[in-house]
Parts: sequence; C-alpha cells; structure tokens
Amino acid sequence: MAHPDGKGRVMTLRTILVLTAILALIALAAFALMREADAPADFAAAPPPVVPGPAAPASCPAVPQCRVAAPPEPAPKADPVLREQRRFARSDKDRDGVVAKAEYLQSRQKSFDRMDSNGDGVIDFIEYSVKQRARFDASDCDATETLTPGEFESTATRKDAPEPDC
Repeated sequence: MAHPDGKGRVMTLRTILVLTAILALIALAAFALMREADAPADFAAAPPPVVPGPAAPASCPAVPQCRVAAPPEPAPKADPVLREQRRFARSDKDRDGVVAKAEYLQSRQKSFDRMDSNGDGVIDFIEYSVKQRARFDASDCDATETLTPGEFESTATRKDAPEPDC
C-alpha cells in the first residue's frame, strides 16, 4: 500500500525497473545460448587427435584400451633462403643492397678489438689464448699446472662437455 507522502510509489517504480532489467538479462542469456546451439558444426572446436595407447590393465576389464592425445608436431625448420636474407640484411648496414668489405669486416673488427687488450693493433699469443688459459685454469682443480684425464675432459668445446668437478 502506498504512503500518502509518495515514497511507496517511488519504491514500487524502482522495484519494477529492477525486475525489468533482470528479465532483460535473462532473455539475452537465453538468446545467446540458443544461437550457440544453432551454430554450424564447422565452427565447433575439433577434438585433439587421439592415438591408441597401451591396453588397459586386467583390473579394468570395462576399458578396452587407453587413449592418449597425439604429441604436438615439431616446429618447422627455418627457411634457409629467408635465414640468409636476414643475415645479409644485418650485414648491409647502410641498406644500399650490397655488402661492402668494411661492412663485412665490421663485426670481425669488433671481435679483434676485444681480443687486442692492450690496443696496439696486434694480437699476440697471450691475448689470443686468454679464453683457453682461463679454461685450463678452471679445469686444473688441484692447481698443479697439469690436467688429469678427468680434468682434461672438461676443456672440450663441445656443448655436452662436463663441467669441472672443482
């Protein structure tokens, strides 16, 4: 029942508006579900490929065999032509379509400058062998200036060479 001051009437209108909004949301949700159900099967996500796995254990006679998802395919190999084009573009510093001798040797110059520790423009044997000397010292665990067969194995430049056991 409405109050004589009109507050009850405002409350009734507010309630009607809220109920209308709720009904509109329910109708939209129902419409969306109906559209989804009517969508063509082409747009449905395909299940992952399944390959037969090992047979189920004897304790599970109701399951004839396990099914396991197929492993993902390996990433494609880089296109050698595209890789060479990128290498060329990195060397062509001035982007004129040709690699000048100075551009070609620029990375070698940086490497040379790093090796020429005293900056005299000449790389002597001591400068040249810094990494090898450091590798020897790191592998010489007993500091005898000699390498045992086990210590020597860790000086290999292979990726799978063992780390020194020092």
